[in-house]
Amino acid sequence: STQSTWENKSVENSNIKMLRLLVLAAATIACTSFSFDLEASSFKCFTEELPDRYDVQANLEVAPGYSQFVDVRVSDPSGKPVAEQKSIEKTVVHFTTELTGDHNFCFYNRLAPGVRYSTNMKRQVKFELATGQEAVDYSRVARREHLKPVEINLRIMEDTVKQIHTEYHYFKRREAEMRNTNESNNARAMWVTICNVVIFLAFASWQVMHLKKFFITKKLISG
Repeated sequence: STQSTWENKSVENSNIKMLRLLVLAAATIACTSFSFDLEASSFKCFTEELPDRYDVQANLEVAPGYSQFVDVRVSDPSGKPVAEQKSIEKTVVHFTTELTGDHNFCFYNRLAPGVRYSTNMKRQVKFELATGQEAVDYSRVARREHLKPVEINLRIMEDTVKQIHTEYHYFKRREAEMRNTNESNNARAMWVTICNVVIFLAFASWQVMHLKKFFITKKLISG
């Protein structure tokens, strides 16, 4: 009985360690992260190509700046805003994509009313973008849903499979679109070539007939 209890504790401890490793791995997956300076009364936009039905989380942190307010706006490929926040300091923007394609993340630095623009006025923005499984905090999921280590392990594996499946279909659609585009371009090139050949033959025929008529007129050859 003592040996059985010890084995159960060992299994539980190993599950907890595995959970920590998986959560750490999920949290440390490479994601887009960089900082940039945003001058007053200006804006900068960044584009990220994303599949549809994809979880996206942007962690934003803005350094202090005198009388400057930074707004962020995210729009989908159709131009429809999917997320927007004003006067951000440190925030998280989370949304799920509805369309496939380029999503724009735009940052605006506006001045407070009555403040005059100066060339040295700017704010530094730290931008960290996590997509798909990277955007999920499994530690929080485990606490919220009271999941056991084995259950959270299964959830991570399930989400991983779903993400791979989503990306597979996304790249499959992209490959089909590129193939259709190439086939369309090849067909257009073929018809342009045919038209060029027809024009060349028509011009050559006209030139031969014109020279023949000229030589007949000059009585160099008989008609």
